[in-house]
Amino acid sequence: MFTSILSSIIIWSAVLIIALRVVTNSGIQFSNNKYISELTCYKGTSSNYETTKKDILCVFLLAFSFRIIVFLFSVVIIYMFNDSINSFGDILEQYMKWDANNYVRIATGGYTYYTEGENFTTLAFFPLYPWLMRIVNIIFRDLRVSGLLTSFALYSGACCFLYKLFSIDYSKSVAVRAIVYMSVFPHALFFGTLMNESMLLFTSAATLYYIRKHKWHLVGIWGAAAALSRMLGILLAIPAAVEWLEHYKIFEKLKNKDIKTVWQLFYSKGLWIFLMLVGTGIYLFCNYKVTGDCFKFLEYQRTIWGHGSAYFGTGINSIVSKLNSGTDKDMLASVWIPSLAAIIFVTANLFYGIRKHRSMYTAYLVVYLILNTSFDWVISVPRYMTCAIPAFLFLSDFSERHKWTEPIITASMAIGLGIYLTGYLCWKQIL
Repeated sequence: MFTSILSSIIIWSAVLIIALRVVTNSGIQFSNNKYISELTCYKGTSSNYETTKKDILCVFLLAFSFRIIVFLFSVVIIYMFNDSINSFGDILEQYMKWDANNYVRIATGGYTYYTEGENFTTLAFFPLYPWLMRIVNIIFRDLRVSGLLTSFALYSGACCFLYKLFSIDYSKSVAVRAIVYMSVFPHALFFGTLMNESMLLFTSAATLYYIRKHKWHLVGIWGAAAALSRMLGILLAIPAAVEWLEHYKIFEKLKNKDIKTVWQLFYSKGLWIFLMLVGTGIYLFCNYKVTGDCFKFLEYQRTIWGHGSAYFGTGINSIVSKLNSGTDKDMLASVWIPSLAAIIFVTANLFYGIRKHRSMYTAYLVVYLILNTSFDWVISVPRYMTCAIPAFLFLSDFSERHKWTEPIITASMAIGLGIYLTGYLCWKQIL
């Protein structure tokens, strides 16, 4: 109970500060209130870096090479800890675990290919990643190989978008460091597996980039792709709306009764944000076509995977309760400790960056944190937080101001990555 109350106070305080900042930056000033003025004043930097095509190509090649190196390291781990490996196919089978099986099933024959009794359980998984796997498989003829290469390429493409995005407002060193931190985050191992983390990262990075560039038609298109990657992809509408409000000073125009300009900005630019709903609509249609119920996936998530909705404070409190119970030592080290650590990590970075960085980033991060802890069975928080993009940007900015922290953070994260990658390949509960 105490944890729920404490987390509620902390996170709702962040929501309030961000909301006040958005209102202020959109044209409504609170100059008569020194407390609100202090909370909402901007204390960031304006340094930036002009990227070139050569830079982007270099980022892609380095990122792809990093994934290959991690894969080769994984092969060594597999041979060290598994005596039954006799072929490359046996190595690939080590990646066929947890959600990976369901993505391969969808890529093989769609949502009707696999059932458990009369339940089309793969409907709980979003289709864009397995659809892309199936296209790549035209060339490689092995869905395991196709899935891994798809993940490698999507991760590398995401790094390119993030490098361009961060370089708009930050120095080259901040941009590079943020990508490094994200890449060695302990659960970043999922960027190189048969899971859709790389898909969500790629579409989210592209959407955030076009939000920052104010190319609203591309925001809608990429946002729709993100919404077709995972349920929370639709959350990218939040930073899009925040940037639209702030960039065009919408509240200021409303205050001045310039309704005509606001309407023009809405139908010419803001309306594109609603295109993101197309991605969600396609997924709901898949549910309807297979079962006759657009929201059947919610039933499967609740009854089969135990992912019922709950207040985020309740979800966080359940993690602390599991820690205090001391039962199931394997889950303690593989699930509950990293889950709480990931929540603290994101929350700390959120409060560090809440006045130093653009509202589109802080608004996205706080909503992303809330929604990813709003379950009654919170077991994959560290994996979900690999795509909490602003957290790594804020941490990189912190290291830019405190240079001595960079080697400590990088080394500790890299060690964590090695530990949890080993656990994952050894069939521990790394979810």
